[in-house]
Amino acid sequence: MSRFFSVHLFRGRLPWLVAGVLGLVITGWWGRGYFRRTNPLLEAPVLLLEQVQGRPLYYNGPAFEWLRLRRPDLLAAEDRAGVTKRTQAFAQAVLAPQLFRQLDREQRFEALLLVGDASQYRGLLDHLAETKDWSLSYVDNWGMIFRRGGVRAWKMEDLQPVRARFARSGARDRAMFLAQTGVKLAAAREFNTGRQLLDEAVQVDRNLPDAWSGLASYYLQRAEYGEALKAVDRALEIEQEHLPALATKSLLLFGTRRFAEAYEISSKVIARLPDDPNLLFYHAKISHEAHAYQAEIEALQKLISRADDEERPVSGYQLYLAQAYTAAGEAKSAIDAFMNVLNDPDLPQDQRDFARESIVRIKQRAGL
Repeated sequence: MSRFFSVHLFRGRLPWLVAGVLGLVITGWWGRGYFRRTNPLLEAPVLLLEQVQGRPLYYNGPAFEWLRLRRPDLLAAEDRAGVTKRTQAFAQAVLAPQLFRQLDREQRFEALLLVGDASQYRGLLDHLAETKDWSLSYVDNWGMIFRRGGVRAWKMEDLQPVRARFARSGARDRAMFLAQTGVKLAAAREFNTGRQLLDEAVQVDRNLPDAWSGLASYYLQRAEYGEALKAVDRALEIEQEHLPALATKSLLLFGTRRFAEAYEISSKVIARLPDDPNLLFYHAKISHEAHAYQAEIEALQKLISRADDEERPVSGYQLYLAQAYTAAGEAKSAIDAFMNVLNDPDLPQDQRDFARESIVRIKQRAGL
């Protein structure tokens, strides 16, 4: 894999692309209809929104519609009617921590509300963990709330009131709550408490594949591949086509360099969720290493189209697409993609140099 596909994705301008598999547990629950059950605490962020206090409030994209529906008092008056430039900037800030910092300087947020799939705001979570000027103050199965440093940080005993709200729920719902919350904590680098809740979820319902899949994603994040494989295989024993477990196993096989097997499983996952950006990106990575370049090209083209629609930068994807075309032997398409990369005025100099050098090499080899 080229240095730009493997390094700039993880450390470059778009850290949000490193989704991991933590959020795939949520994806699986949505796809299999668990949130459409009768338990309102699993259907909507009821408890999370009860805990939000203070304005101005920063919130991620998925939180916006929930706030409009249930807590419009926390929104600026002009944002209550629909999407504005401010809400667009808020949604994009999880992808670019420097934008979050700019917004915070302008508005001096009192709290941060992050709702939904933790993989979607992993870049911001990592940034907050590194800067340490915001502290986790609340977490549940739906999301997290952070407050500016200096306040008491979240501790395991703070989960007790939330647990109490699930006291009359069935074992499966309680296990699901524990697994989801454990996944959130692991994403926030609260590894010990995250692991504790995931273990408890397994104890409450040993036949809940989501609990085993969540545990597998925890082990995978810790690079404990043997334990991750045991957990994910247990999830698949319970439910052969369990989507989060399949996605986790594909990444586990990728991490252990079993690329052909990873590609076979990833292809099944992407067939069921063909438009999920995190899955598409990982499918592109896996396809690249499995030398399935046409599959990689198709995935990257979808990602570029989606980013264009959302008015996000696409040069990173274009760079990977250019390399995929190169590997597939499609010289003209590779040159066109590299030229598109060079059209970005904000492109880092090392990537600009790489694109130019690549164009020269391709022309020489193809006799163009």
